Amino acid sequence: MIACDVFTDEINAFASLKKPGWKILKLLEMGLHDQPNRLREDIQAQIAEVEADAEIEAIAFAYGRCGNGLVGVRAGRVPLILPQAHDCISILLGGKDRHDALLKENPGTYFYSPGWVREKRVPGPDREAYLRDLYKERFEQDEEMIEDLIEVDREMFAHNNCAAYVSITDSPQARSYCHECAKFLGWKHRELPGEEGFLHALLSGEWQDDSRFVIIHPGEKLGADTDGSLIAEPATTS
Repeated sequence: MIACDVFTDEINAFASLKKPGWKILKLLEMGLHDQPNRLREDIQAQIAEVEADAEIEAIAFAYGRCGNGLVGVRAGRVPLILPQAHDCISILLGGKDRHDALLKENPGTYFYSPGWVREKRVPGPDREAYLRDLYKERFEQDEEMIEDLIEVDREMFAHNNCAAYVSITDSPQARSYCHECAKFLGWKHRELPGEEGFLHALLSGEWQDDSRFVIIHPGEKLGADTDGSLIAEPATTS
């Protein structure tokens, strides 16, 4: 399995469900969907590294489409199994249909989860400090550029009005932090029950449901349909 670090808590909580024979679990840095080309390159490199082990028969991913960062990833020697999901929130909610329905109900919803709360990258009292540190590393003393980028970030969330906490594990601290973020931002606060069955199926190897999983066989790559669904395509397709 290759997984986003955002799922650390959930994977640890459900470790006993892991498919017998799991040999490798690689956790990659969360937030790479903001750099989809880098995410795609990192995933492809990880696939090559894992496939070098002759005992590996398949690679499962705790990733969704993730800003198209997974689209174009190619299967080499073994099949790739991916959740039919927009991103980690779709997986925690039980699927992209529920995710879509909630956004249709309120397009201003921003979803929080234990993993995102842990890194303090979500909109709230700590995000600006996180971004300042990040931008100072990249742009050193260019204070004007740093301020401009932070203002762009603020504007990015101007349409949001609701902090919705989604979890399938018990994390009182993360739940409380989401509530704190909502108060800080002047947003509504909502708690949404997660649906653990999706992640359970992924970990236990129950990948037969094609409404939940797409399998990319050797010679194929991951594509996306016009409705956003993930599909398998011939690797030679441009």
